[in-house]
Amino acid sequence: MQSLRSSRVIPRLLVVLLFLPLLSRSDTLNGDTLARLVGYTIVASSNVKGDFEGADYDKPVALDNGMIFEFTEYSYTYSYRPTAVVLAKAVQSFTIYKLIVDDEIYDVRRVR
Repeated sequence: MQSLRSSRVIPRLLVVLLFLPLLSRSDTLNGDTLARLVGYTIVASSNVKGDFEGADYDKPVALDNGMIFEFTEYSYTYSYRPTAVVLAKAVQSFTIYKLIVDDEIYDVRRVR
């Protein structure tokens, strides 16, 4: 019974650790924010290559792991090589992506 209990703790701990950087700012992560992520799965974690100056429509953002996305919205922020968490959700015959960079959630489409 002990091994079953510990096998359930590890995935929960992993989820907490992945979202821990988001919890550092109390004004960014709340129920409304998390509600936008229902049904999404974390598929990758990497770093943005170089400077990150936020989102602009159709602007590409390359990650160190080789994934490339284009933004479908606008929002300005700045950081150097921030962590990016890739979320995906299957809908019918295609996949919808979201990208969490620093403490912001972005709507994106995958290029590569």
